[in-house]
Amino acid sequence: RDTWVGEKAPWTGTRKGKNVQQTWGVFDDVFVPTDNTFNFLQNVLDEVIALFPSKYIHIGGDECPKEYWKQSEFCQKFIKDNNLKDEHGLQSYFIQRIEKYVNAKGRSIIGWDEILEGGLAPNATVMSWRGEAGGIEAAKQSHDVIMTPGSAGLYFDHKASTSPDEPLTISGLGSGYSNFHKVYNYDPVPKELTADQKKYIIGVQANVWTEYMETPSKVEYMIFPKIFSLAEIAWSQVERKDFKNFTEERVPLHLAKLDQTNTNFWVPVPVGQPDKMLSGENFNIELKAPLKGAKIFYTLDNYRPSENATEYTKPIKVNVLQGQKKTLKTIVITPSGKRSVVSETTLNNGAPEVKTK
Repeated sequence: RDTWVGEKAPWTGTRKGKNVQQTWGVFDDVFVPTDNTFNFLQNVLDEVIALFPSKYIHIGGDECPKEYWKQSEFCQKFIKDNNLKDEHGLQSYFIQRIEKYVNAKGRSIIGWDEILEGGLAPNATVMSWRGEAGGIEAAKQSHDVIMTPGSAGLYFDHKASTSPDEPLTISGLGSGYSNFHKVYNYDPVPKELTADQKKYIIGVQANVWTEYMETPSKVEYMIFPKIFSLAEIAWSQVERKDFKNFTEERVPLHLAKLDQTNTNFWVPVPVGQPDKMLSGENFNIELKAPLKGAKIFYTLDNYRPSENATEYTKPIKVNVLQGQKKTLKTIVITPSGKRSVVSETTLNNGAPEVKTK
């Protein structure tokens, strides 16, 4: 790699054929810790601080590849001359130097949990996004923490269900799965912390990255009703939380209000519909509309439900013959015409599993 460092080149890596990135992602190009680099960053921070009167300035600090630092003779000499342990130590030096500048302006920094690597800046607040581990470690070091783990559903740009009806998003499932049930069931104050350490958990945040959101309407679809759950876990005491009341009373009321406006939202699937296979011969399935005024339509013949399917008006009684199975498919349609994804429940009475290649 061409790792020449000069007054007009405050980064590492090749200069040949370099173009402005055309897509999002994590790239190997990183700043070189020269005075020119810090002068540039301080000028940027001066403008940010002048524009925004907030106490905190979020400096990022995440997803910093180290490969070019390893290849750079300048960076390796810098690490040695400043008695830094390694490239993680260089990242810590970088963050701490920026923090000193921001603190001198009367502000405090927030950084993603990668700023723990190599040693945490003295006054930094940590946003824990890669699970809870970073936040727990920061709290144990007596640093303020804002919990925002994607594994808890707090990345609202992640899809809300496994349905193929869901729009294209950046995430798969697993840790990238996010719906308002999952968010509501999260407690941002880890049980692993002592009573004294818990005071450093000062807040919780959700994130909405819009790479796949071309319109404000899609942003609304991704955040509602998850944002109701965020408010609950941020402001309600754990002992006062009531999942049944929240999902069957309050959320339906607020979604009905949104449905009367031009606001878009993810329409929940019917309350009470099992999200896993049920085994047996006779089934009695009771459902409830997830918002006031909505209707539930269902099929048992493998056809996709619509407003032309059977409308749910009473518990669904289903008999499944021995060795067979049926699939209950439902859809919710709101008074304004918004539709939920199709939700499926398999009712199995000993039918053999069909393996696919």
